[in-house]
Amino acid sequence: MKSEREIKAGGLMFFGVPADPMPEIMADAIGQVVAQVPGIVEAYLPQCFIEGDDEARQVLVLGVESKNRIPAIMEDLMSKMELAMPSHEFIDMLPFSSAEMPSESRVAECRIWGGQPTTKKPWWKIW
Repeated sequence: MKSEREIKAGGLMFFGVPADPMPEIMADAIGQVVAQVPGIVEAYLPQCFIEGDDEARQVLVLGVESKNRIPAIMEDLMSKMELAMPSHEFIDMLPFSSAEMPSESRVAECRIWGGQPTTKKPWWKIW
């Protein structure tokens, strides 16, 4: 059963590396499913605390190519996720257009697909 929740504009969200991450095999499976959905350009599995919630939880943060495609992309993703997730488990998903995705949600250690690895160039490489 899927349900939607809207986060009010201006609500605070805090992202970071999960204290108790899901098993790596599960994260890999989610990454493989995400890679099969056209329109998703990056995906991360950070821990997230949303203002008003009781606790932080690991979430799937998605950057998609276009905001107006989010409903179709999510429908496609949800049907495929049913194959990757055990029936008694769920994961909250936060889709954003990649251009409007909060930079804090791009936790490098939690990247499972796409995006750009965040590596700093040496100070002497300026090109």
